[in-house]
Amino acid sequence: MRIRFFSASILLLAASFQAGCETVPPSDGARQGPFFTPTNTRGVERLPAAIRRVALLPAAGGPGVVEESLVRMDEALLAEFTRTARAECVPVSRELLARIAGVRQIDSAAALPHDLLTRIKSATQADAVVFVDITSYSPYPPLAIGLRAKLVNVESSDILWAFDAIFDSAKPAVRNSARRHALAEGNTFTMTADMSATILQNPSRFAAYVGAATFATLPPR
Repeated sequence: MRIRFFSASILLLAASFQAGCETVPPSDGARQGPFFTPTNTRGVERLPAAIRRVALLPAAGGPGVVEESLVRMDEALLAEFTRTARAECVPVSRELLARIAGVRQIDSAAALPHDLLTRIKSATQADAVVFVDITSYSPYPPLAIGLRAKLVNVESSDILWAFDAIFDSAKPAVRNSARRHALAEGNTFTMTADMSATILQNPSRFAAYVGAATFATLPPR
């Protein structure tokens, strides 16, 4: 009797484990969508061959965004830009930018020092510079990040790529896309549940999704 009970328990445990590890059902929005596709973006057809090294400036935020949040954004953007493999990425720290330009962040929509690109090139040997502005930010659910970015040729000052979008997790398409990103990253399941929705409560992970979606629109090689 004890052996039968033990065998039944093992079978029940195995069935529970299998059920808990099932993937997201096909009807889930993270699989089926709708998904968010940024549309306010433009750029050259292909990145020029001469653009081999890119300096990524620290994100610029308004008065309502504390530097601690911006630093987390910097880390996420650096990781996602590097993943694109479009060019070698040289991160410009806030300390280095302060030495170069006298400020710890630069709003690309403001008037720029006339020799800023020259100074950045001298400090980093970069062929192009990425400016990033955080146009809106909500670190509490529903998370939201507005991001504007530009890739500028150091030699000609030409804008090679520009992007502007708001990622608002209150919108189903953004939620679905963020969760799809989390699923693609892996490590979003426990033995009992799909944990991909946690990206919608974690500002750093959500910023990684925003960075990935933003830099996916960069011109190809």
